[in-house]
Amino acid sequence: MRRRLVLHVPGYEPLDAAAQARRLARTVGRTATCWGLRGVTGPATASADGVVLAFPARLVGPDWETEAEIRILDWHDLIARDLAVPLPARIGGGLIALWALLLDGTLGRYGRAHWRYLMFVALPVAMLLGAVLGGVLAAALVGGWVGLAAGASVAAGLVLLANRRAHLGHLLADWVFARDLARGTRPDIAARIGRFAAEITAARHRRDAEEVVLSGHSLGMVLLAEALAASLAAEPAPPRPAPRLALVGLGSSLLKIALMPEATGLRAAVARIAAAPGLAWLEYTSRRDLVSFHRADPVAVLGLAGRGPHMERIHPRAMLDAPAWRRVRRSMLRAHRIYVTGNMRRYFYDWGMIACGPGAVGRDAAPDRLLGADGALATATAGAAAA
Repeated sequence: MRRRLVLHVPGYEPLDAAAQARRLARTVGRTATCWGLRGVTGPATASADGVVLAFPARLVGPDWETEAEIRILDWHDLIARDLAVPLPARIGGGLIALWALLLDGTLGRYGRAHWRYLMFVALPVAMLLGAVLGGVLAAALVGGWVGLAAGASVAAGLVLLANRRAHLGHLLADWVFARDLARGTRPDIAARIGRFAAEITAARHRRDAEEVVLSGHSLGMVLLAEALAASLAAEPAPPRPAPRLALVGLGSSLLKIALMPEATGLRAAVARIAAAPGLAWLEYTSRRDLVSFHRADPVAVLGLAGRGPHMERIHPRAMLDAPAWRRVRRSMLRAHRIYVTGNMRRYFYDWGMIACGPGAVGRDAAPDRLLGADGALATATAGAAAA
C-alpha cells in the first residue's frame, strides 16, 4: 500500500480534534522509532464546518514508503456539552441511566457477553457508595448536629476527589450519553452521524487512495458503525475502481449500546456491516481493558446473520517498556487508550502501522511478520500478496 486514507473517530473523552491529531502524530512517530523507520507528519487542516481535521503522515522503510491522509472525525463538542452539566445533575442522570439498565436486563446481558465489563459499570457506583460510607463514619465519630455537618462535608469532599482523580462525573455522563444514543433522542448526535456518513461516502469515491481504513475507538466505534451503515445503505456499490475498505474497532463499545433494548438502529447497522461484501472488519480488544468487551464478537453476541469481525487480542505489556507498562497497569483509562497511544516494542498490533504501514489491513501479514529487522519488507511479503 502506497496511499491510504484513514478516518478516525475518537472515543468519549474531552479532547478536541487538535489534541487528537497531536496524539496520533506522536503515535506515528513512536511507530517510526520502534521499527527503525523514518516518520513524517504535517500540519493539520480543518474542514469548513470544523467537524474534520486532516493531517498527512508518512512512514519510510529501506524499500517501501506509505503515505496516509489521517482525517479525524470530531465530536468533542457534544462531549463538552455533556461535561458542562453541573456535577450533581451528571451524578443523578448517570445513576438513573444505570438503574434503567438494571431494570431492563441490559446489565445481565453485559455479564453474559463479558463479565469483567460489569466491573467498569460498577465503578462509579462504588465511588459514590464509598463517599456515602465515609460521610456516615465521620458523622458517627463526631456525633450530634456537628457530626451531621461533618459527615456531609466529608461525603461531598470524597465525591469531589473522585471526580478530580477518577473522573466520576465523566463516567456518569458517559452513561447518560449512551442511553440517549441507544434511544435516538438527541438530534445533535444524529446530525453528527449523518455528517460522518457523508465523509465515509466521499472516502469511498476517492481515486487517490488504494485503501480506506475506518478506525473507531471505544464509543466512537458506535458512531462510526452507524455512519458506515448509512453510507452503505445510500450507496451499496460505489463507482469502480474504488479503494479497498477496512473497518477497525479499537476497544469497541458496540455491545455497550447494541445490548440496550432501544438500540434497534445500531443492531440494524451492525447487521448491514456484517453483510457488506468485500469489507475487512477487525476488532482489537485487551483483557486489561475493562471498558471493552474482550473477545466478544458483536455479530455472534447479538445473534445476527452475516460475517462478524476478525477478533484480535492484544497484550499491552508486549507493546510497552517496563515503566510505561507500570503506568498502564495502574490506570483503567490508560489501559483503554493503549490502542492509539503508540508502541515502544515491535508487536503484531501497532496503530501507526495500520495508518501508514505497507500491508493491506486485514489482508496482508501483520507488521511483525511483514517487516524484517531493518524495517525492510521481509520474505513474508510475497506469501501475503499471493494470499
